[in-house]
Amino acid sequence: MIRCAPMKQDDVAHYIFPLLLFLAAVCFVAILKITASVTIPLTIAIFLSFVLQPIVRALTKFRIPWVLATVLVSVLFVTAITLIGTTLTTSIRSILSNYPEYEKRFLLIYELVAQKLELSFDIEKSFFKNLWDGLDKLNLKAYVQHLAISLSSDIYSFGKNLLLVLLLTIFLLSEMSILGEKLSAAFGGTMKRRVIIISSNVMKQVVRFIFIKFFVSLITGILVYIGLRAINVSFAVVWAFAAFVLNFIPIFGSVFSVCITSFFALLQFLPQNYYAPLSVFIFMTAVNFMLGNIIEPKIQSENLSISPFIILASLSLWGWIWGLIGMILAVPFLVIIKIICENVSFLKPIAIILNNKPQARAETAKII
Repeated sequence: MIRCAPMKQDDVAHYIFPLLLFLAAVCFVAILKITASVTIPLTIAIFLSFVLQPIVRALTKFRIPWVLATVLVSVLFVTAITLIGTTLTTSIRSILSNYPEYEKRFLLIYELVAQKLELSFDIEKSFFKNLWDGLDKLNLKAYVQHLAISLSSDIYSFGKNLLLVLLLTIFLLSEMSILGEKLSAAFGGTMKRRVIIISSNVMKQVVRFIFIKFFVSLITGILVYIGLRAINVSFAVVWAFAAFVLNFIPIFGSVFSVCITSFFALLQFLPQNYYAPLSVFIFMTAVNFMLGNIIEPKIQSENLSISPFIILASLSLWGWIWGLIGMILAVPFLVIIKIICENVSFLKPIAIILNNKPQARAETAKII
């Protein structure tokens, strides 16, 4: 009779730990989903603090007290947000006031699409009525309704919590000057060194990632504005801002930006001019491809390279958890998770899986 050797305690822990880690991750995701109204403003405030903290630190080099520098940066940030919001509101109102001019062109484009897809079309009905009937026939009405409600809910929630986000950001920035002292006082011995190394790496690389992403997105918006103005596309500032915001969403954001801008150009110039919409499509595609697939990866280097499949999976997951805000924050979350896993020995396999290459980063910080 063959007897199996009893499993050692270390072997049991080796098999149980991944299961516990998975269950903890599932519980964490469920908590984030349930508490979205609280955790979204807090998370946005933390990321804004990461972005604004280097600016505050730079001002302190001119012998400006940290609290005063925080107030100055916060005022400048609020002013910039107000100016952008005012400009966008004015432009959107202009688009809505000019909608009757585009109604016939909407109907013309929809008629062509309806003929190809064998959808019903009634010249007596408005564009939106025809479109709604077509979506009903394609069994997409419920999906579009859900998408519209979800998007409007995200926008309303963000607007409602904007003041809370700003207040949280200001208080977080004001306390960042003593963050190192707090960590030193809270932890001791080996744990102190671990926490300081991990928090330092997270801060440095997340700030670097967000800054590079911000400036690449800003350059994208500026180039889009200049190009659309040169082609005489109306409301160029709206499409430039859309390109700036959507560039934070990997892959899908740029595609959506190109599609909506090209579609509006088609509406504006159809049927007299077909070359302008084509020029807009080519220009937008070229700008997003050059900046997003060539320039940005070279600036970011291999330090933050993450598997494209993992990025898509993260977009889906965070889009489900937090909607549009979650999709924008999906990659920064991945960066934070990867940095933490790279600096904790028993989590390093996860960092290697997240990486775009099979080997771990050569310049990884000292493993703990």
